[in-house]
Amino acid sequence: MMQFKNLAETDINVLLEMLIALGHSDGVAEIHTDATALRLALFGKDPAVTAKFVVMDEVVAGFVIYSWKWGTFTGVRDMYMQAIYIRPEFRRQGLGRAIMQQLASIAVDEGCSRIEWLTVKDKQMSKEFYDSIGAVEASHMVVRRVQGEALHKLAGSSMP
Repeated sequence: MMQFKNLAETDINVLLEMLIALGHSDGVAEIHTDATALRLALFGKDPAVTAKFVVMDEVVAGFVIYSWKWGTFTGVRDMYMQAIYIRPEFRRQGLGRAIMQQLASIAVDEGCSRIEWLTVKDKQMSKEFYDSIGAVEASHMVVRRVQGEALHKLAGSSMP
């Protein structure tokens, strides 16, 4: 039986282990998130994100991390899914769909107009899954970012 469970501070290391596995599977070259950063983001004075475990028969099978954003043109709060991960041995059992259904329920209850997220462009398994739940690519936009040295240069500071 699947459960959607809130994390406790004592769960940080389990979440971090799976987050690192997700980063490796997505081809992330450098992962700087650590237990301290997760603890602050989830349980700090002003939490930045919410994380939930997906538990199957008392075993943590995966997680989802989400936060809120405000829709400039919708005028309402929207959900931003930061990350979703199912451990390989639990995949293809409907857990991803169950997580997305739970997130959709939370988003609707909160008055959101949408859930948005980023996904690795060439990851076929993810594309097929998201297509199966009715997700569409936002083809009118492209993700742009300023980071690292360019971020510090723009801010007028040097990199640490």
